[in-house]
Amino acid sequence: MYKLKKVPPYYVQNLGVLELDLDSSSTRVLVQNRNDLSVVWHAPVTENPTVTITTPLKYTVDPLLTVTIFDDGKNGAPPQFNAETVDRVQASLPGTGE
Repeated sequence: MYKLKKVPPYYVQNLGVLELDLDSSSTRVLVQNRNDLSVVWHAPVTENPTVTITTPLKYTVDPLLTVTIFDDGKNGAPPQFNAETVDRVQASLPGTGE
């Protein structure tokens, strides 16, 4: 006996892997689609400076991402920088390590 699982047509499988090595002063990370500026991922930075996120598969084909890190200041200290942006970032496929 089997059970049929219906997948909605708008379903996007997250297969891309984006590993970010962040500055220790950064407080937030924003990953955007560089063509339409839609937000792919936005979150505060934890104690671990290396963050691994999954992205939709289309971001593994072409460099369509823009990554911005923000420094809002930590523990009442003034910010070390305002923001830093890297454009044309491409996610990798799992297991390729690129």
